[in-house]
Amino acid sequence: MALAILVNTFAMAVTLHGTPQSRSPLVNWFAIEAGIPFTMAPPRPSNHPFDQVPFLTDDGGVEVFESGACLLYLADKYASSSAEERAAWTPWVVWANSELDGLCFGAVPGDHRVRGESMSKPEVRSVGRLDQILGGREWLVGDGFSVADAAVASYLNYVPIFHRGADLSKTPNTVQYMLRCAERPAFGEAFGAQHQALVVAKCNEWLSAGAGAGASGGGLLGALGLK
Repeated sequence: MALAILVNTFAMAVTLHGTPQSRSPLVNWFAIEAGIPFTMAPPRPSNHPFDQVPFLTDDGGVEVFESGACLLYLADKYASSSAEERAAWTPWVVWANSELDGLCFGAVPGDHRVRGESMSKPEVRSVGRLDQILGGREWLVGDGFSVADAAVASYLNYVPIFHRGADLSKTPNTVQYMLRCAERPAFGEAFGAQHQALVVAKCNEWLSAGAGAGASGGGLLGALGLK
């Protein structure tokens, strides 16, 4: 399903408290993609119960914290046409916050320090399964970019930023997906040109490395003498 644009009749009401160094750019990215007008505000003061960012406000006294919740609110209000549509993208946003976060950052509940990444390990069940899923589709939901992609690709594309030694060459479908997302103009607008350029360069490096390994008979089949 292509990303629905239902916001032309709405005045600018959304305000997002955040910083480029936080996870607020992933909310910016979806808002830009969906054509949702918004205003950036300093990270503090805000009514975030834990004094963090991102924190979103909207008309009618709406207040939302947590990046995934902000994404779902924007998608539900400004880009949704049915409960069935929301049911398709909601699990991906929740999965990004609950599991992909740990795979990309090594985070633990209550401690958001970057500890390491598991995306270089296709033997990890979720890493390998995600690569399989992305081998059969261009976007996570339907035939177009959606809030599900904003959530999942944002986390994935932090990996080359925080983990310069990561090697995702063994999951080429995931890397191709990361590259598709990172090359979108709205991604660069939200995360910055330098962030975008680094992700694109690293994805191309991983794809080249993977292609080279395949050509030289690398991997399990090569080790068994079957390629």
